[in-house]
Amino acid sequence: MWYWIFRALTIFLLRVFFELKVEGLKNLPTKTNFIVVANHTSYLDPFIVGAVFPAKIYWIALRDLYKVPFINWFLCKIESLPAGNATKKLLFLLLKNRNVGLFPEGTRTHDGNLRQFRTGAALLSVRTGRPIVPCAILGAYEAYPVHARFPKLFHPITVKIGRPRYLLKEFNETIDDIVLQEGTLKIRNAIQEMLHAG
Repeated sequence: MWYWIFRALTIFLLRVFFELKVEGLKNLPTKTNFIVVANHTSYLDPFIVGAVFPAKIYWIALRDLYKVPFINWFLCKIESLPAGNATKKLLFLLLKNRNVGLFPEGTRTHDGNLRQFRTGAALLSVRTGRPIVPCAILGAYEAYPVHARFPKLFHPITVKIGRPRYLLKEFNETIDDIVLQEGTLKIRNAIQEMLHAG
């Protein structure tokens, strides 16, 4: 219940103060759950992506955020998971047909450029066979970059949802690093292309 209350409020605020727009909703898988992967430029990003997806997303959040009382309460209410040793929990959620969300850069970019991706999303995909949905968030860095104390209101933000990427499911206990690196590069390139298209 709390997730949907926060989502409704977030949609309203983002549309009023940041002219939030979304492109590519038709690309969302309709017959399976999925893994959301997005670039990370701002504190606003989890709220932005959560607002544009009609289905619930279980997010990974930095462990340090759980040390802040109000943020800890909020993250618990929306059922986010702390980063670090969360792979088993994410696999469980995916196999239970839940959607999960990751920012594979690991942290916000300091210059607006896309950083290197970690291989966690690719690992989840090859373990479960679930598709990865790449998302490009445009305008969030300009609206609320890392070094800013307050967001810049009324700066437009757009989310582009790309076509789902399917990685070949692996049944071996050990997955080749090359497979993970190739899958990760495929997802990063998809997001980079959407960012460059503007």
